[in-house]
Amino acid sequence: MTEHNTQQIYYLKENQKKEINISNEEGKALRLLEDKLFRFSNEVVYENEDTEKGRFKLKIEPGWEESISITVENAIGQIVVGDVVINVEPKIGSNHFFKIYDFNKNKYEDLTISDTQGNAQAGDIMYLVLVDFLHGVEKVVNSGVRKGYKQIDEEIKFIKGRVDVLKTTRNLLSGRLGIQTEYEEFTIDTPMNRLIKSALVKVKNIKEETSISLLNYEDIISTANRLHRHFEFIPEYNKSDLKVKVDRNTKYYEQALVGAKNILQFIGASVQYGDTNASARLIKTDKVIESGLRYFLNQNLPDRFVCNSEKPGELLTKEGKIRQPDLLFGYPYIATGDIKYKIWSNQKNIDISDINQSVTFAVLAKVTKALVLGFSESEFNFKRNTDIYDDIYIFTPTWNIDMDPEKAAELFLKHVVDFLET
Repeated sequence: MTEHNTQQIYYLKENQKKEINISNEEGKALRLLEDKLFRFSNEVVYENEDTEKGRFKLKIEPGWEESISITVENAIGQIVVGDVVINVEPKIGSNHFFKIYDFNKNKYEDLTISDTQGNAQAGDIMYLVLVDFLHGVEKVVNSGVRKGYKQIDEEIKFIKGRVDVLKTTRNLLSGRLGIQTEYEEFTIDTPMNRLIKSALVKVKNIKEETSISLLNYEDIISTANRLHRHFEFIPEYNKSDLKVKVDRNTKYYEQALVGAKNILQFIGASVQYGDTNASARLIKTDKVIESGLRYFLNQNLPDRFVCNSEKPGELLTKEGKIRQPDLLFGYPYIATGDIKYKIWSNQKNIDISDINQSVTFAVLAKVTKALVLGFSESEFNFKRNTDIYDDIYIFTPTWNIDMDPEKAAELFLKHVVDFLET
């Protein structure tokens, strides 16, 4: 724990339990927040969410004397209760998380979130994500906010585009001089711009008093307000907008779009107990990791082994159940891949349920190879987990979190390529 002014600052690793000292009122406020976040996480459906992946959970339990025990599962970010700030760090380490986060948005040039890392204390991931998003929006504004065609269906007093004859006739017979028309309008009201606008609204409404005063959230809010003027008259986003993808003409939107989607899908809540406020702004980690590793492999594998850059199509079992692997390698397919945001060691081995799931994916894709991809410490011997199950060759390449992120990425890629070549 560290102190800044009157604030107590704790650093908590994702999925690990930590005891913190707080007052009775702050403890009750945290329990209210726990309950609200539980209800929220059960109500929200995230873009392309796989219910078999790790679910977010905030757990508050009694500790020793005047302390409580807190655990945040499958999410990172910041929790504030009274004068206590809890920064939740990735379980794989911030340096590895930033590296993989960058993979997800570096689809056209070398941009990196770590450029702004020096401005924040270790653990304040939220600050870095917000700054990174605003840098992306600056790039969009400087390059030009892109317009697109939008279909308009409305009743007007003159003919424009295609006329709906039946509805117009009914209007005229009822004495209403309204012509029902459909036409296309060239406008900045596009899915990408709606996502950016909605994320900017969230950022500019962040309350500075709920964040660590050492970090310059005032500048973040000011920048968001300035950039918001370029998107001010665009409506809020629709859930379907989250599925929008960039193309070669909109590549410069990539950094802003990735940040906007993460911000709009923050797990956020605020509660009040007596005079104490408790709030949370958290990001689900499994989606970031899955998207980043998928795109890293897509961009770096040899052409003969290339995998999908987005979530692949659905596979159906004989019972009609939908199964969707994270990765399909080669064309025609030669192997499947399933990304697990888990850390394996000699003490914590791969779950048999993960292996069984990968066997199912391989059978449905009609291939004989399946990869279970995850993270490990240096001591983990991934070759011990290479085996054949029901005629399916299972391999478990891992990203070594004890190594430098650059070297870990290189070794991870080499192990995948070596297996696919066998």
